[in-house]
Amino acid sequence: MAWRSAARARCTSTRAATRSCITTIDIVGGSAITTIEAVGATAAGAKIQKAWLDREVVQCGYCQSGQIMSASALLASNPHPTDSDIDDAMSGNICRCGTYVRIREAIKDAAQSSGQGG
Repeated sequence: MAWRSAARARCTSTRAATRSCITTIDIVGGSAITTIEAVGATAAGAKIQKAWLDREVVQCGYCQSGQIMSASALLASNPHPTDSDIDDAMSGNICRCGTYVRIREAIKDAAQSSGQGG
């Protein structure tokens, strides 16, 4: 199971994950931006980070910024995603270690914790 194309670091602007490597400042304008360094301070980001640790998603770490940012943006906009929603949101992120199953499980765990208020 692989998401469809490669991506590196991402940022979120108005809850949409955006590839920071191709986003120019004039596109961002006055929008609020959340980067990987601050995503844990958001409700969705904190749940994703906890689920990532609980599921031991990380292997080499190369893709983690993009994966976490995409997953956090998904949960911020859709607290109960389907598998199809997860596929769509995570497309563009490649995991060289192939931890896609753990990534999906972590997203589902974080979504469940959203439903439980925790």
